[in-house]
Amino acid sequence: MLKQAHLKTLHKTLITIAAYFLLSGIGIGVYLYINNPDKYLSSNPDEAMPQLYVALTNKLKSNPSKEFVADLNQAYIDQVITESEYIRLTLRYNLSMATDLNIEFKPTKQQFHKAWLNHQNTKP
Repeated sequence: MLKQAHLKTLHKTLITIAAYFLLSGIGIGVYLYINNPDKYLSSNPDEAMPQLYVALTNKLKSNPSKEFVADLNQAYIDQVITESEYIRLTLRYNLSMATDLNIEFKPTKQQFHKAWLNHQNTKP
C-alpha cells in the first residue's frame, strides 16, 4: 500500500513538471512568433530596409520628376532596391528616411510595389 501512494505522488509530480514544460514551450513559441525580428528585414541581405521603401513610396505619391522615375525604374528593374541604389537616389533627389524602426518589411514593400504599379499605369 505504501508503494502505491508513492507511485501516485510521483505520477502527479511528473505530470505537473511535464505540464510546466509544455506551457513554457507554448509561451516561448508565442512570444517568438509575435516578436520575430525577421519580419522587419528582407530575406535578401543586400536589399534596402523597409524605412527606405517608405521614403520611396512617399516620393512616388508626391508627383515625382521624370528623372526620378527614370532612375527609380533603373534601380527597381530587378524588383530589388539595394541600399547603395537607395543612397544614390537619396543624394540625387533629397529623400528623407522614415524614423520608425518597427516597420514590417513585406507589407511595406507591397505598398511600394503597388504605388510603383499605380505610377506606371498613370504615366502619360
